[in-house]
Amino acid sequence: MSLINKKSNTVMGISLSITEVICTITIASLVKLISPDLSVFMILFFRYLFCVPILLITGLSQRKTDTFNIVSKSGLAIRTITGLGSFGCLFAALQFIDLSLMTTLFQTMPIFITLLAPFLIKEVVGWFRRIIAMIGFLGVLIILDPFSENWFHYGVVLGVLSPIFGALMTLSVRKLSETDHPTTTALWYNIFGAFVFLIICILNKVQWPQYNEIFIILLVIGLISSFQQICLAYSLKLAPASLLAPLRYISVPIGILSGVYFFNEELSSTFFIGTSIIIISSLIIIKRESMIKEKHKNLA
Repeated sequence: MSLINKKSNTVMGISLSITEVICTITIASLVKLISPDLSVFMILFFRYLFCVPILLITGLSQRKTDTFNIVSKSGLAIRTITGLGSFGCLFAALQFIDLSLMTTLFQTMPIFITLLAPFLIKEVVGWFRRIIAMIGFLGVLIILDPFSENWFHYGVVLGVLSPIFGALMTLSVRKLSETDHPTTTALWYNIFGAFVFLIICILNKVQWPQYNEIFIILLVIGLISSFQQICLAYSLKLAPASLLAPLRYISVPIGILSGVYFFNEELSSTFFIGTSIIIISSLIIIKRESMIKEKHKNLA
């Protein structure tokens, strides 16, 4: 590949990564907008349902008759359960806590990945990264301010569980990518997600959308989610993951601005201190991991 083509691919990868971040915040904002009027289970059902058609078309064009072929069924099951847990907690948390807080909490995923990787996939994590991860977790405590009144509630629990499940999902995807195609795993994941939340809606007799406006928003959430997954997949294909990972933190200022402008959220000084600690810690972890991979690559 020529230097010009490589540079062009990198620029396109960065553009797609930034677009993916904007899509994520847009989805979260729309979920928060309609969550007072509709069950989170119904929102999740439509989110997964409307992702299926585009992924199916993509899978058929890429893999033809192998579109639904899965080698590691146990790996797919773990990826599906953790993915549903992450998004389920994320969407549910937005009913209780600010968009700006949820956006920041979700960026703790690299911290939890660092803490969990040695136990779950036997990845070697040095003491330096472990210490930085614990400092990052201190930032979470500063934001949540456990010394304040009524700091502990459902929203906080769900907001912290979402990145934990997200970290577990990321680790499972790493393992699953060794045996299965990402489009196929994403397709099955969204099919199972739609089925699971449809059953939950039926069993709990959840009310279906009553207004065309809400149905349109649900459709938009599903379509943007499909576009988000495509942007994520192709950005990682066109540009190095180490270059793209720090760009995810653009979601923090975008989430804060969206929360303040659209939902009149008020932010404290401890929020900004804790957010800074989380972002700096996560960026150090990402940089350190990139350096270690590069070192191993050179030795090989």
